[in-house]
Amino acid sequence: MILESLLIATGNAAAAGSNASQQGGGSMMSMLIPLLVVIVVMTFISGRSQKKQREKQQKMLDAIVKGTKIRTIGGFNATVVEVGAETVMIELADKMPPVEIVKSAIALVIDEKAADADKK
Repeated sequence: MILESLLIATGNAAAAGSNASQQGGGSMMSMLIPLLVVIVVMTFISGRSQKKQREKQQKMLDAIVKGTKIRTIGGFNATVVEVGAETVMIELADKMPPVEIVKSAIALVIDEKAADADKK
């Protein structure tokens, strides 16, 4: 009789333990879904932000014409002498020969007025 009661109690405890583990798994899943949604949303927002930044950079590079004052990623201020498809020739100082750099090395356009005047 005592043995029977002990076996029944052990069986009930095992069943309760398996129910608890099933409930724990369910709560784990319900916690994982919002986390995945947040990750997807953050990835989407980050991708759009980078795309807008690339478009802005490309628009700036397309506006560069002869005479535009620029700053390189190295910190040099220069004047554009010639514009190519992927490169530009820049003049760093009056008595120095022009230097060829790739367009992606241009950090910003300092003098947008020159670029606007040449386009008109």
